Amino acid sequence: GGMQRSFRFFFRGTGYDEKMVRELEGLEASGSTYVCTLCDSTRAEASKNMVLHSITRSHCENLERYEIWRKNPFSESADELRDRVKGVSAKPFMETQPTLDALHCDIGNATEFYKIFQDEIGEVFLKSNPSREESRRWRSALDKQLRKKLKLKPVMRMNGNFARRLMTREAVEAVSELVPSEERREALLKLMDLYFQMKPVWRSSFPARDCPDQLCRYSYNSQQFADLLSTTF
Repeated sequence: GGMQRSFRFFFRGTGYDEKMVRELEGLEASGSTYVCTLCDSTRAEASKNMVLHSITRSHCENLERYEIWRKNPFSESADELRDRVKGVSAKPFMETQPTLDALHCDIGNATEFYKIFQDEIGEVFLKSNPSREESRRWRSALDKQLRKKLKLKPVMRMNGNFARRLMTREAVEAVSELVPSEERREALLKLMDLYFQMKPVWRSSFPARDCPDQLCRYSYNSQQFADLLSTTF
């Protein structure tokens, strides 16, 4: 109504590489017992509790812990000191926003699509409540096909390497061979084609420079992708 208004936008990077975050925030390398860049959880704790975590690490706290690591004010042993600083071993020199890194975006997406692939093989859209035995049979068929066509061994829990191999055109073509319905096969290929068109945009640090065409189509593709997921799948 003619009133002056001002707006402020805060942009957050969401596709951080884990190794980069560890380097910038002074954390031990990715093989560390302290497995998470967002909280103090150890590998053993994380394997027992995979759900109830909250973001507790911060740049300021990492700086304080580095000073403790450097000075050892309580004259503790190396193991006690390491436990106190929770995996901080170098001076943090740049703050990163605590968000999901690119690797875990890939793992999350692949986990969902692994379920979709199983459901399509078993034509779950025709069944109201499939038994556990049926689900196990579909998973076995999927694993067997991936091993045969891509030399991809089954994993107990989704990891980065498996996720990257699963989310490729080669893998999707192999999976589509097991989908009985031609209509569903085409829908699955269309869904994955949209995914492959969108992926370079969120994986790139400079999408306007690296993939301008995909960036222009991103909004349209994401709407198509969401529509297809919510209706067909």
